[in-house]
Amino acid sequence: MGAREEFQALAQDYFDTWYRHNPVEASWLGIHAYDDLLGDYDAGSLDDRILLTAEYLQRLLAIDQAELGTEMGVDYDLIAAELRATLWTLQDVVDWRRNPNLYAEAPLVGLLVLVSRDYAPLEERMRSAASRLRAAGRVLEQGIQNVAQPPHIFTETAMQTCEGGLRFLGDVIPRLAAELPDARQRDDLHAAAQEAARAYRDYLAYLRDALLPRSNGGFAVGRALYERRLREWHFLDLTADEMAATGLRLMQETREELERVAREIDPRRSWQEIVEAAKHDTPAADELLDAYRREIARLRQFILDRGFVSIPEGEELEVIETPVFERAIVPYAAYMPPGPFESRQLGSFWVTPIDPSLPPEAQQEQLKEHCLYSFPITALHEAYPGHHLQLAFANLSAGYVRKHFQSDLCAEGWAFYCEQLMEEQGYYQDRRLRLFQLKDQLWRSARVYIDARLQTGQMSVPEAVDLLVNEAYLARAQAEGEVRRYTMTPTQPMTYAMGKEQILALRREFAHLPLREFHDRLLSSGTIPFALTARELRAEA
Repeated sequence: MGAREEFQALAQDYFDTWYRHNPVEASWLGIHAYDDLLGDYDAGSLDDRILLTAEYLQRLLAIDQAELGTEMGVDYDLIAAELRATLWTLQDVVDWRRNPNLYAEAPLVGLLVLVSRDYAPLEERMRSAASRLRAAGRVLEQGIQNVAQPPHIFTETAMQTCEGGLRFLGDVIPRLAAELPDARQRDDLHAAAQEAARAYRDYLAYLRDALLPRSNGGFAVGRALYERRLREWHFLDLTADEMAATGLRLMQETREELERVAREIDPRRSWQEIVEAAKHDTPAADELLDAYRREIARLRQFILDRGFVSIPEGEELEVIETPVFERAIVPYAAYMPPGPFESRQLGSFWVTPIDPSLPPEAQQEQLKEHCLYSFPITALHEAYPGHHLQLAFANLSAGYVRKHFQSDLCAEGWAFYCEQLMEEQGYYQDRRLRLFQLKDQLWRSARVYIDARLQTGQMSVPEAVDLLVNEAYLARAQAEGEVRRYTMTPTQPMTYAMGKEQILALRREFAHLPLREFHDRLLSSGTIPFALTARELRAEA
């Protein structure tokens, strides 16, 4: 057997095994053979996974990559990165020993894919949901057994997840059960939801009464592990200090541009004053969904007219109200992508309607987040030419191996890059749109600095929150939620701005290519780190 055949056989074997160990992630990919399972989180099973992962890595390294060629050589590096990332998480950072939120979140994420994607008849999806509901208690019990001394912020987050999970179980399941034609299946789903709710109440009580008092562990992964993650997963040859310095530079450049654009708009007011005044210009509450639909249609047509990137055949996007069960965690808008292996590539753009039960002043505050100079940027970031277009490109053009990879550096970097791209292409007819785009750029730039400093132990949570409030001008509650997520996702917060920086560097390198060709070739490689995409682009030059 030659190296190419050996690699293809190993890849197929690895992913077939991976689906069984990661049934929830398989569901999100569009692999539905394991939709009724949640996976095993007991210490013995996780130790076995560490050994199995190390064995696969040794088998992979025994294959001569030089014989694979450029495209398959990139696939080789992707699987190597996935194997090393699994070892980094399970063996080195040991998140399963220090993060109780993993166990609170897993059943809910496993249920979300079943209720939010219409890939099969409701009856079939709810049979799988009932099975996952019954397994929730086992997963939560394994969390109790595994986690001993977590960071305080991780336990607090797990408590919030449990509270949200109980609302989900009390609201969503009865709504779905009511749609089932068979009374026995309705009763079975209700019973499974009640069993899961009891398990979540017990887990929440355990977290509050037993685990929180001893939650004094540190969240930072440390310099060595942080920099390893940059190299092995993101293919970034940067130190933590270089990452932090890049964040400071991007913040300074963005502040200067904000002030320049603000002077163009009104030299008598600061950019913050202009932004606050502009927030009062909003669509009518009852026209919000239609406003997004019109904007997304306009964005799509703008791309077709200008031709700076292709729109792949077979992609579909629906713009709908956020499902009721998701509104607590999606206060404004969100994008739900199709799985790479789903036969129908239908993405969903969710818009959360203004809550009529709120007092008028609260409704107005909610509506201000959809102001006329903000929601077009949200629409282009999430839909066209942002996440939906990029993921549709990857899902429809990437090969078998690459459909399994979702690099945040690529996905978030592209969507963030698109905010600047649309300004370059003349989409922002009002300079206040540019101001709002830069406001968000300041916040994404701050993430780069905060990510590196938090995870190397050089910045505390309160310091990070204060920086977002004072330097990036986020509301304190939003800043606290942001930093809570940053502590649990090392190297993810930097991916927006750093991904954009890599695209701009590649554009300069391949400036001889027409812009449409550059974008199409970039996106057809899949949702993979840009260093690997660059290798293919250079090989084709």
